[in-house]
Amino acid sequence: MKLNTAIALSLGFVAMSTTNLSALAETQSTFSGRSLMLAAAQSHHGVGTVTAIDKKGKKVELNHGPIKSIGWMSMKMFFDVDDRELLDEIEIGDKVDFEFIKTRDGRFVVTDIETQG
Repeated sequence: MKLNTAIALSLGFVAMSTTNLSALAETQSTFSGRSLMLAAAQSHHGVGTVTAIDKKGKKVELNHGPIKSIGWMSMKMFFDVDDRELLDEIEIGDKVDFEFIKTRDGRFVVTDIETQG
């Protein structure tokens, strides 16, 4: 294979790869106009107690124990919830196991929550 042909083939491959990446970026999941890129984010697990639920604002306040994977001590804080149906499964006072991610824009978003026992 001649050098010019190899270079042309390589440039064609790069162009196709870039086009595919652009198409992938455009098809990322968007909830409420916010791109979460859930698959790329590290998931963290916590255990806590539900202290407040804001269905309209899609938030839940949890008094949780330490979460080593993110370096947190015990605290009470609000988390965003992109799937409002998760909030239908819990009540104030419930002890829960939950999974969350930190999005690129710095939000902490619960991706799964289940009552204990």
